[in-house]
Amino acid sequence: MFTKAHDAKRFIYAGNARFTLTSTKTDTSFTFKMNAPKNDDGIRFVKVLNGPDNSWDGDWMFLGHVKMWGGFPTTDLIAGKKGHPDAPSFKALSWTLSQLNRDNIPEALEIRHEGKCCKCGRTLTVPESIDTGVGPECRKKMGLK
Repeated sequence: MFTKAHDAKRFIYAGNARFTLTSTKTDTSFTFKMNAPKNDDGIRFVKVLNGPDNSWDGDWMFLGHVKMWGGFPTTDLIAGKKGHPDAPSFKALSWTLSQLNRDNIPEALEIRHEGKCCKCGRTLTVPESIDTGVGPECRKKMGLK
């Protein structure tokens, strides 16, 4: 679980992140994928888990996208054709991203990754990597210590 907004932002926007947001106030959770298209770092596409099997693409619904510049978001979450800004999942992610962009993780919000590297998608095994959501090789590629 992320405790620092900086770490959560780095993970979420890295280009291959799967994460779950949980409100401890309402006990509501949503799982998202945020991916960069191949050879393009200017956008992140967002999907929300919409069915029981997170390993099959049919259970993920396209929600929208975030425009990026230099690894940082330049827009809020923008609804796609199938994304509905009124949907609870859209509202939850949009609110979370705005909080993170203010370097804040509210007390009632939990952000967890699935145990895979946010950059390459490999399973994490090194304790520090499990804590941060980034594997040692990808950390170097991302310019992190």
